[in-house]
Amino acid sequence: ALIGGIAILAADKAEGASLSIGYDEAIAVLLPKDSPFIQGFELDIRSPKAAIAVPGGFAYELWRGIAPDPDRKRFAYRGERIIMQPLPARAGYAIQVPIKPDHSLKSGPYATVIPIIVEQKDFPFLLKLVPISKGLSPEAEAAKFQVRVRPILTDSGALSLKLRYPDESPDKAGASERLPVSVTVDDQKVDPQAFVMLKSGSHKLTVSSEAYRDESRGFAIEQGKTLELVVELQDTKPVLTIEAPDSAVVSLDGARIDHVGRPTMAVEPGEHSATCRLGDYTLTRRFTAYRGKSYRLVLAVEFQVEEEE
Repeated sequence: ALIGGIAILAADKAEGASLSIGYDEAIAVLLPKDSPFIQGFELDIRSPKAAIAVPGGFAYELWRGIAPDPDRKRFAYRGERIIMQPLPARAGYAIQVPIKPDHSLKSGPYATVIPIIVEQKDFPFLLKLVPISKGLSPEAEAAKFQVRVRPILTDSGALSLKLRYPDESPDKAGASERLPVSVTVDDQKVDPQAFVMLKSGSHKLTVSSEAYRDESRGFAIEQGKTLELVVELQDTKPVLTIEAPDSAVVSLDGARIDHVGRPTMAVEPGEHSATCRLGDYTLTRRFTAYRGKSYRLVLAVEFQVEEEE
């Protein structure tokens, strides 16, 4: 058979590919190895009027395991023919081919599902049109069939989770020590380093650990797509924010702190002593910092004018 077109199935191209072939020509269908969202594909054959006028004049053949790889310049191939059926004498006819054992495809008035699972190893796959009656008119022999090849997606997508650890720069993975974390999606424990297959729709992610602050995210999965979600993990050390006039001198446990710009810093759990000095005015406060808590050190200077009676 001459290869009239080649269609590559892809989850991100749900509309598929439209090709045109004549009789004794074929369309090759390729399936990339990494295609977890595709459960099958459809061959939608549109017959021209000249072919419809010849009932039983044409048939379609389905072949699997084609070798060598399809090439428009090659004529001879090896493979296994799995189906040969007369092409109905109507304008449109759709054939659906399942590629997953747990597929949800069902035959109906608009499409026929073949009773064979075509696995990854069965690709390249071939659709061939052949004449099965003699004495075809010149119009029928010259007829061109329009074939649309489109993937049929599962009702699922995937989550790709990236945990960014404290002090780890985006371009330098593994810069900090990675302590154990527990990740759940919809209350089910998952491997944070693996793709998580999920049904389309809304989901909830929870990251918990004794070493980091608990994180919770809501997210939505789209059919046939992978969502990349980055979660910034925060240390459970207490966090201190300082608010004081720029001219003040601020010290924590005897060490001076550059507080301009209201910095936020992590401190060790336990007892601390904070001192703020503004001119001749000095204040010292002691506080206990606990893990997972945030604190604010504020030096407020008030200057009020009050009317006396």
